[in-house]
Amino acid sequence: MVDYSYFDIKIKLRDPDAVILTPSLFRNCVLDTLDSFFCEEKFTLEIVKFCAQQQRVIFRVPQELHDVTRSCLQLIGHYQEVPCHFQVLETSKTALDFEKSSEKLYANEKKSEDY
Repeated sequence: MVDYSYFDIKIKLRDPDAVILTPSLFRNCVLDTLDSFFCEEKFTLEIVKFCAQQQRVIFRVPQELHDVTRSCLQLIGHYQEVPCHFQVLETSKTALDFEKSSEKLYANEKKSEDY
């Protein structure tokens, strides 16, 4: 059985109206970046949830690729030739969900405001 690492990503685009945000284009963007740095390996990336309106994606990779994937996400600077930043909202060894992740983020923000 393969263990997976889940990523909750928010894509911050300089000009959101200039791109078409789809699961397959997102997947290709990440896989192309991984391939450009580690071309001898073939990577598996599975989209679990996708929301173009929120510009968020939850995907999973095999656990052994967690560190490589996280590093590469920080290096992505363009999506369909539009400057962007991939913000890692959360990672987990268990499945993630937009609603649960949003609640956790809100709770963490509230906690940091209390300090």
